[in-house]
Amino acid sequence: MQALTDCELYAIGKDSYFALHDQIPLWTEIEKRFILKCFTIIENRVFSHLALSAEERYEIFFQQNKELFNQVPLQYIASMLGMTPETLSRIRNKSLK
Repeated sequence: MQALTDCELYAIGKDSYFALHDQIPLWTEIEKRFILKCFTIIENRVFSHLALSAEERYEIFFQQNKELFNQVPLQYIASMLGMTPETLSRIRNKSLK
């Protein structure tokens, strides 16, 4: 695993994970909601790649994640948005004008 910025990573062992079911009565519901949220994020991302232009994807991503543009290399952002770094650069330059 590789991080792009300083962060703290917490891990839990298999036995401790299964113990959560006994210690937290609503754990199964919490887990289901988390998985549902993950699927919703993935579905929105796929939809945006199919239905939105590169410029629209950039604008939405920029509005929701402005801080990432100072923390993550632009080539990674371009890849995540489904475009080349050159296309991202062109769109960014156009939106700054």
